[in-house]
Amino acid sequence: MRAQAVGNVLTVVLALAVDRPLSPSAALALFAAFLVGGAWATVLTIGIWRIYPNRPATRAVAENWRRLAALARDLIDLTAADGVDASRWEAHARGHRRTVRDGLEDARAVIMASVRSPGPVSPESARALLGLEAAEQVFGALIALSDRLESTRDPVLRGAGLRVLRRLRPSLVLLGQDLGHVSDRVEPSLVRMQADGEEAPALERIVKVLVDRLRLAFGLKREQGRPDPPERRSRSAALKQRLQQLRGTLSWDSAILRHAIRAAVLIMAAVAVTLAWWTPYAHWLTITVALTMQPYFAATWQRALERIGGTVLGAAIGGGLAFVPPTPLNHAALLIPLCILGFSVRQVSYGAYIACLTPLTVLLFEVAEPGHSEWTVAAWRTFYTIGGGGLAVLACMVLWPSWEPDRTEGELARALKAHSDYARAVFDVLSGDAPPRRLDEARRQAGLASNNLEASLSRALQEPRRRRSRRLETLLAADAALRRLGGGVLALHFDPAARTDVGEETWQAWRRWLPAALAGLAERRSGLGRRPEAPPTSTLDRLGRGVELLDRLLTRQPLQGG
Repeated sequence: MRAQAVGNVLTVVLALAVDRPLSPSAALALFAAFLVGGAWATVLTIGIWRIYPNRPATRAVAENWRRLAALARDLIDLTAADGVDASRWEAHARGHRRTVRDGLEDARAVIMASVRSPGPVSPESARALLGLEAAEQVFGALIALSDRLESTRDPVLRGAGLRVLRRLRPSLVLLGQDLGHVSDRVEPSLVRMQADGEEAPALERIVKVLVDRLRLAFGLKREQGRPDPPERRSRSAALKQRLQQLRGTLSWDSAILRHAIRAAVLIMAAVAVTLAWWTPYAHWLTITVALTMQPYFAATWQRALERIGGTVLGAAIGGGLAFVPPTPLNHAALLIPLCILGFSVRQVSYGAYIACLTPLTVLLFEVAEPGHSEWTVAAWRTFYTIGGGGLAVLACMVLWPSWEPDRTEGELARALKAHSDYARAVFDVLSGDAPPRRLDEARRQAGLASNNLEASLSRALQEPRRRRSRRLETLLAADAALRRLGGGVLALHFDPAARTDVGEETWQAWRRWLPAALAGLAERRSGLGRRPEAPPTSTLDRLGRGVELLDRLLTRQPLQGG
């Protein structure tokens, strides 16, 4: 996506360069203006007024940790009080649980907005999403803990719960701070918290979830603000990986390759049209084609609608500037708010950004080349934008189309295979047959596969020709089930008692069955085989039920092209 952004900018520059012949001195002046403008933008966004596009997501997650700390503080007061006052517990649940739930949903919306923005998912957004999931599970564990403490009069259990909460709250407060530093005293506190939970068997599993999720959250916080460390690989390994990526990109099945060829054909045609029927505004056709066309039809369709709608609205506003006296002071008074408003809404709505950019373009055209009517400039920009957007959509439909639901089923098969590898790695690591670093890579690949599946589902939902069919509903349900199953595999990694609870023979049966069942679903093999026994409500039992749910979903709607 970064390469595509660079290519789009280069296309715009070339479209402006071939717009009309210039003298050497004029060309040099324009070149210098581009350099100065780019340098000033770099200094402004990096040195003077730094931009942190992922800061809202990080702050939203931190706010939820603060809300959980407030919940824990109130729970401490209730547990420490003598007697059981049902009305106070009810008020606690009503006051805190709704607040935390609303905060979690608001944070999820903020994070998903950053994930869905153009370009690849950043490491900061991925960490924020993982942190939100950890907060979600801590919230659930706290609800379970409050339920146990409310319903018991056992002083041992209440005492253990009170000690757990008193150790928990400082950790939640620390996670709620907008800082990347984490004290070295955190881990000993978590160990003592787990020991307190072991004193009361009724709380042991709940406290274990709390400790595991806090360890994950603190690990993410340590990484906050740090650049991702480069992978230490040999030159031959790095070269091999790049060659594999290149072969994948140059395959005809690659949406990127087809997009590149499609874009080259259409942009060459647009440039030919602008040179054959030249006007001072004709370069907007090439620019619109380059900036509207995306590798996937759904993204192109959405971008075309937003760009055309924003241009029509902005053209109406830009035409109205004809009623403003064209003085330098008026131009400056209009340029500043239009720039601030336009670039402020860029990440919120592309259509709103274009609606602000169009009158700004009309105004700059008037400043650069006085004498052109604002209504004329606005009309021509609208005409070329509608034409370029329509051509981009038509090209995606006619020139080597790739409909997203077909690709989504392939992504689901790859996600199932990645989770099969992840489950196998967890069993191997817990059995002592593989190093822990293998687990980290398997978890990362499973997460990436799930992200790719959800991105494909999002594009499929945006396609105008899509119907609300059972096929797409099945894929959505399977994605949700796979996410839950991935969480269960992660929980298994943090559950060392799972092996001893079932015995060695049953453990080895699960070790064979779970990865094979997921791989069979990915390869569309019928039949999962007999599921091994496991204690009810255990992690293994939940994983088995998750696989069976996936089997029922995918048997009802078999995968295609996996």
